[in-house]
Amino acid sequence: MKIGITTLQWANNYGAVLQAHALQHFLQTRGHDVKIIDYRPSPSQAPPLRSWLSLSPRRYLQKWENRKKYYKFKNFRKHHLNLTAPITSQNDLDLYSDRFNLLITGSDQVWNPCYLDQGNGFYDFYFLSFAGTSTKRISYSASIGHTDLTTLTDAWRNVLGKKLKAIDAISVRETSGIHLVRALSERNDAVCVADPTLLLSRDYYDQLAGGVRKKRKPYLFNCILHDEIINNRRTVNVIANQLGLRLLNCDVQRGPLHRDYALPSPEGWLRAIRDAEFVLTNSFHCMVFCLIFHVPFFVLLLSGNLASMNSRIVDLLKYLGLKNRILNPDQNRNPTVVAENIKWESIDDKLSSLRLSSLTFLMNSGI
Repeated sequence: MKIGITTLQWANNYGAVLQAHALQHFLQTRGHDVKIIDYRPSPSQAPPLRSWLSLSPRRYLQKWENRKKYYKFKNFRKHHLNLTAPITSQNDLDLYSDRFNLLITGSDQVWNPCYLDQGNGFYDFYFLSFAGTSTKRISYSASIGHTDLTTLTDAWRNVLGKKLKAIDAISVRETSGIHLVRALSERNDAVCVADPTLLLSRDYYDQLAGGVRKKRKPYLFNCILHDEIINNRRTVNVIANQLGLRLLNCDVQRGPLHRDYALPSPEGWLRAIRDAEFVLTNSFHCMVFCLIFHVPFFVLLLSGNLASMNSRIVDLLKYLGLKNRILNPDQNRNPTVVAENIKWESIDDKLSSLRLSSLTFLMNSGI
């Protein structure tokens, strides 16, 4: 079967490219011809060299770190994502309307209006409105990025409701997504499935990450996204000291000015998680790979306007019986490392059950 995927593979974000790769690879192992449709109304490219120069040494370092990051992600896409030719207009997108037997939108926040508003044609692209009449359309582990209707405007509700009704089969990433789909479109058939990264085995990710490059002192991997390291720096330092671990920081915005800083490729990011003694993160996908690699961790929930994104983390940890790995705001001010070990065998069993239900959804969708 020819399958096309619409997702956020263009983002220079570890979780975005790894979930895109995971869904593509999983479908390929089942014998399908899979392409990720590379639609970007504003194609991502490295700006001219002069745009990376700056009179400020601090800003100069930050610009070059972002340039370095751009090329690392570009290289990952080249070697690990099976992309169509770049598409830059809705007219070109129409050429793909009948090229696939099945179109899948997801995973990640492909239905978050905040992102959909950023690109011309994104609503049609991520809701698969460009598909021909003979092409089946489903979502896999899609997210609206909101937990309830109160944070959605009336205009967004109307658009989302109409678009959702046209999808043949819907699966979402959070349980709150099931309720939102029902409220927006009056559909009762949406189901919750595993993130694509959970469809592949640890053995596969071990190969993708590669071997240990060199022997390191035991470290705590600190992966705090969305510029929230400022609010959580004390927590990170206290826990690292409690555990007697050195820090390995992953923060492209301030990395060059930190000690023990890493700007890894997506493969190197996996390796940094796998080989850590402990992980602190507010990233959903970083947490997922801790679960896959059996690395103990704490999750620091997002705050402010980003708090609605916490539901995917809370839902999964609640299902796994690991809500004690979440640090609430009070604990962030005076954190204490929990003593009990994670029972990984039990976690693996629950993740296997989640994969099975996800596979059932895909099979029922004709895959």
